Amino acid sequence: MNLLKRLFNDEAGVSPIVATLVLVVVAIAGAAAVGTIMGSFSSDVSDSASAGDATSAASTELLVAGSTTVQPVSELLAEAFMKDHSGIKVTVQGGGSGAGITSAELDIIDIGAASKPVDTVNDHPDLKVFEIGGSAVVAIGGSNIAGNTTQTQLKAMYDACKDGTVDIDITAGNITQNGSTTITLYQRSEASGTEETFANYLGGDYKSAKDVDASEAEGAVGNAGVLAAVEGNADSIGFVDFGFAASSDIVNIIGVDGYNDVTESNVLDALSGKDTYQSSLTRPLNYLTNGNPSTVEQSFINYAMSPAAMEIFHEVGYFSVIEYK
Repeated sequence: MNLLKRLFNDEAGVSPIVATLVLVVVAIAGAAAVGTIMGSFSSDVSDSASAGDATSAASTELLVAGSTTVQPVSELLAEAFMKDHSGIKVTVQGGGSGAGITSAELDIIDIGAASKPVDTVNDHPDLKVFEIGGSAVVAIGGSNIAGNTTQTQLKAMYDACKDGTVDIDITAGNITQNGSTTITLYQRSEASGTEETFANYLGGDYKSAKDVDASEAEGAVGNAGVLAAVEGNADSIGFVDFGFAASSDIVNIIGVDGYNDVTESNVLDALSGKDTYQSSLTRPLNYLTNGNPSTVEQSFINYAMSPAAMEIFHEVGYFSVIEYK
């Protein structure tokens, strides 16, 4: 996996956070400038601020960054939160779960976002994890692709992919196609909780590598990037979060393992343990802090986990944690 897959690749283009993270990685290698770079962020927004101070301090800012799956709900949560907390500015960036975890650990952002489980016992002992919601990964097809498939067939497709394409008549199983005899396959080009979840579902070397990089599938940045790629290629297949797929009028959600029509009910029932829809395709949506959160950080996290935020999760096709736990 190349170095850029560990960095921010926000769909909107290179942001100040992107540039800074590049410098951070270089600084880690040289062990020289990390302190200076970290100092340029407001990760110490207000470790000692009280809720009253936060309300009155116009300069108080929270930086939330990481998973592109969590990004849409974070943006809406930030808008709603700022309406009730006029003294706090919440800035949201994407970049992928890998970037969210690393940046939170380096303390260069206030709250990291990851759309996958985070091991705080062995891998990330300095992080505190707050599950704010849940969702699922789905396979999607372009406008010429329909039908259903299985884990075995999907794995065979990614295994057989050469130069970004695979022959439909060899590996697609029950998938039907109205276009050419080949399909373009897409994966994520950066470290991603969505890709890790999909890799875990496919199994084999993909599961152990936690990505689909061993395949020659085409890379695209973020859920939005993969969705746009499949929307723009009628003879293509990729994988995105359910919320992104459900928002599109162009792509088709491909049923897997007996579920010919994946619905919100399937996802919610799987999250709550009431349905057998591939539980390996469901995953938590997490916020992360380096150590215990500050008062301001905790206030935003509490809002994200409150009943008042439930409809915000539904707006982007996700589920609030209070709905299934």
